[in-house]
Amino acid sequence: MRLLSSFAAVLLSLAVPGLAAEKAIHSQVGDDSHWTATHWTQDDIALFAGKPVYQGPDKDLILVRYSFFVSDYDVDRLTPLWVAHVDEQDAEAKDRGRKGAAYARPSSFTPDENVVTFSRSINHAFVTDKSYDNANPPELPDGPKGYEKITRGHNAANQEMKSEGDPAEGAESQLESFSLANVSPQMQHHNAPIWAKLEDDCLAWASKLGRVAVFTGPVFAPDPSQPAPVNKIIYTHGKDGVRIPIPTHFYKIIIGHIDGKVAAIGFIVPHRADLSQDDLSKFVVPIREIEQMTKINFMPAMGANDTLETKVDTRWLNFFPVHR
Repeated sequence: MRLLSSFAAVLLSLAVPGLAAEKAIHSQVGDDSHWTATHWTQDDIALFAGKPVYQGPDKDLILVRYSFFVSDYDVDRLTPLWVAHVDEQDAEAKDRGRKGAAYARPSSFTPDENVVTFSRSINHAFVTDKSYDNANPPELPDGPKGYEKITRGHNAANQEMKSEGDPAEGAESQLESFSLANVSPQMQHHNAPIWAKLEDDCLAWASKLGRVAVFTGPVFAPDPSQPAPVNKIIYTHGKDGVRIPIPTHFYKIIIGHIDGKVAAIGFIVPHRADLSQDDLSKFVVPIREIEQMTKINFMPAMGANDTLETKVDTRWLNFFPVHR
């Protein structure tokens, strides 16, 4: 990871030129020692088993900390490496109960102040909301029903973030989830139904298990046998001229305790618009496969736990009636 210079570190504490203060999403910059969300408890933190370790080629990374989620943001790829959050046992009930104007979705997504400042300090482009306006490239027309339309895909889901903490904290966390540091390019009919179903499942698992820790992020691993955008890396064509690579897949890792022991399940879902929520169980993979595709070592404090990382734990699918 590129280290911030003292000059850049000073800039991080200042308002970003060109971004109105009321529009900026504020975060705290993290490091290896201070990488967790600011409102996580010690029990929340323990589930993650340490800060993930990235072993890939990209060097311009900035870790930004919000109230209830964290984004390790890749300035080179203009999308997170990973986003981490926790769903508590009461999150599913809060999701159902938190309605009305206090939890209305913002009208737009907003750049993170620290990401913008860091990007400018290294003369790098950064994402704005206009990056996602009419963003489909020629290789990926949005189709007659708009199923393939590129949208702003949350990594930490809006519904999960509004279900955090007390009502005021949930409303604030929901706003924070509309940071562009929490966004990856995602086709509309991939965002829902299949990805939305997996987000619902995380809430259901949290309700059953008491708490789950979740990692989410994009994958860039072309498969020539599949349609665009899975078959090759293509880039968005948004209105501001910023080109963002479109993920070929998305991953999610969910960690909890089953029968008193740490258990985890992983998913790698191809970025296709023709998948239904009934397809979700086809994309369960060992955690190690996600690590190999992303060059990220998750749960490093667990050490060489081959059973946890190399085996698919079917209890997650069989024990709870969340997959039909």
